[in-house]
Amino acid sequence: MSRKSKFELIPALPDERWDEFVEASPQGTIFSLSRYLEALERDSECFYVMRGQEVKAALCYTPCPDEAGCELDDLAIHNGIMFKNDETKKETKARFERFEITEFIINELDGRMKRIELALAPQFEDLRPFLWHNYHSKDPHLKFETDLRYTSYLDISELASGGDDEATTVFRNMDTIRQRNIREAGKGGAWVEKGGDSGQFIAFYQPLLTSQGGDVSKGKLGRMAKLIDVLIESDLGLVLTTRNPAGEPIYVTVFCHDSKRAYYLFGAGDPVATERYKGTFGFWEGFKLLAQDRGLRTVDMEGVNSPQRGWFKLSFGGDLRPYYQVYKGNR
Repeated sequence: MSRKSKFELIPALPDERWDEFVEASPQGTIFSLSRYLEALERDSECFYVMRGQEVKAALCYTPCPDEAGCELDDLAIHNGIMFKNDETKKETKARFERFEITEFIINELDGRMKRIELALAPQFEDLRPFLWHNYHSKDPHLKFETDLRYTSYLDISELASGGDDEATTVFRNMDTIRQRNIREAGKGGAWVEKGGDSGQFIAFYQPLLTSQGGDVSKGKLGRMAKLIDVLIESDLGLVLTTRNPAGEPIYVTVFCHDSKRAYYLFGAGDPVATERYKGTFGFWEGFKLLAQDRGLRTVDMEGVNSPQRGWFKLSFGGDLRPYYQVYKGNR
């Protein structure tokens, strides 16, 4: 007879209480906040992990359309398990409790689902419960696969003062070509316009996707547009349009943020624009606005997992951070 768990998984509403937990949890990100989940235009399922009357953790995932389990969503960059931030507990005990909670959640999901896919935040550090699940089984389908991914965290706190850009550590740490791009844009009379909606971004993004052989369905583009517009309306998003000296839009950059940090979300340029600085300048001015207007200290560059885009993002400097996607069942 199986031993009764001391934890309980109960459904949660994505409401104000939920948002407070997500914001307080080290593993919580904007991608699990209620307004973001609502804007995805897909079902999301949220749970609390309770021990008695105390919330110990939370769980958020995207259910499969066929109800066979949960799956990744390109627009939900991180989800999964978020722990309560309890600074009163000794780290040795806190680590063991996080292990127990993760193990409990895995067993709960495994008992309910044929397919499990979660995108854990960089602050989720202990993968052992996933790696040890059905450890002695010779059937690989009963075990979890882990996919190591990377993002970059960039410290923008020094930009908050609005002083000399080139004197800041973040500017000095950039690749030489990024510095050159920023200088070229400034001296040439380019500027970045704050505000706007999703329209200009989609106009640039659609031909970019087509050229890369990506999904250009109206459904995907519509979801992206809705997400951008809801984030702006909720004051959780920032859309920036880079304009050349003639005033023509040449690049659109989209950031979002929670109380912890900003996240680069989308970017796309005019496919016929020849200005070499168009993407770099939009990012740089975005960093400054996020630090000065929103009081944010860090930008998550949101993935550096393909060669071209990865090197571009890393050329701004920043610290490389690992995170994991975990899978079980048919992919």
